[in-house]
Amino acid sequence: MFARLARAMARSYIRPMEGFDHRPDHRPEVAEKRRALMRARILEATARAFTGRVSATPGIEDIARAADISHGTFYRYFESLDEAVVAAGIAVSDELMIGILPFYDFLKEPWQRFSVGFRLYLVRSLEDPKRTEFLIRMDVWPHGSLVDKYMSADLQKGLDEGQFEIDNVEAATDFLKGASAGTIQAVRRGVAEPERYIDAAVGMGLRSLGCDVEACRKGVQFSRAHVAQLPARRPFSET
Repeated sequence: MFARLARAMARSYIRPMEGFDHRPDHRPEVAEKRRALMRARILEATARAFTGRVSATPGIEDIARAADISHGTFYRYFESLDEAVVAAGIAVSDELMIGILPFYDFLKEPWQRFSVGFRLYLVRSLEDPKRTEFLIRMDVWPHGSLVDKYMSADLQKGLDEGQFEIDNVEAATDFLKGASAGTIQAVRRGVAEPERYIDAAVGMGLRSLGCDVEACRKGVQFSRAHVAQLPARRPFSET
């Protein structure tokens, strides 16, 4: 492209200014990429630092040590530990949701989308013990995550189409996210029949949305059959 431009300039007797560099400046792009990589590194270290903790809450020094960075570097990206924890929660949850979307987002009916999405989120969360341990912390379920966005949209559509009876979509979304965390924690801790426990959770989720008994039964069966067709996953007993 630059060779053609130079030839055109020569033909029109226009000469580029001496010392002018016609090469594109990639420095801003490179700097942004480095910043994104460092931010991801800090978020990963934050999630790791909070995993496996029984009582003591990690501090910024623990995050900095895990990421192999200085305190100053941490504060260039986050103003506080709480901000980093929320961002890490969104990152972990969004990664999980992105993996779910190909198996869920083509569904059209709100009851199908909720039952499959709810079950898939539970099942996929339980496949990764470390991710699960971080996700069951209630302070990493903030507004603004992909699960928040998609669940709210599904509930609103179900309300608009008369499939759900909800007084407040935001409250229903928060309630169901809490139910998700509680179910994940219970199955991880150990229940007699994990699959039936998740069936019950999906059914109760639909009941909380105002679905009748038959609709709940249909949602449980549909979501179970749908998820069973997906690639083999690690048994819950290994989590």
